[in-house]
Amino acid sequence: MSTTTQNSKKDSNESHTWQVSVDKDSIFTNDDVINAYLKGKKEGRVESNQLYIDKLNENINKSATFTQRMLEFMIEHKLNPISAHLKIKSYDDFIILITLPEKQFISEDFLISYDFAASLEEEIIEDKYYNVMFMFSDREEEVFNTNLLVSDGFFMDYKMSSINA
Repeated sequence: MSTTTQNSKKDSNESHTWQVSVDKDSIFTNDDVINAYLKGKKEGRVESNQLYIDKLNENINKSATFTQRMLEFMIEHKLNPISAHLKIKSYDDFIILITLPEKQFISEDFLISYDFAASLEEEIIEDKYYNVMFMFSDREEEVFNTNLLVSDGFFMDYKMSSINA
């Protein structure tokens, strides 16, 4: 679209004619640029948040897989884990707490569990978007306080029925 402007002869002795040489739709004001930036920033933030959520869900599933493997190892070695709990420190940093009876927790037979946990943790050492650490605790039902687990950040419980699936 072409626009022509002309000064009136009243304003000046000479007549100047100007014609816009580009399409008006390709000219952007400062406000246009700022609005586009803000819109892109908002869309980028939404996309970035979705990426974090997707990675968090993926890492929760990885934690379930590692928990499953740890529990199966313990059962194979005649240990009886009672529960497993997950603490999410960030989208890429997790702690898995496994509880078992006090007699088994303090027995020498249990020590191989630490070695296996270390080998699981080493499997993901190259993964820059996932870190996991295993912790173990004894658990006597009459004195074990699950509210303390939640206050320590272990707000997700592993479904123990799935170790037999």
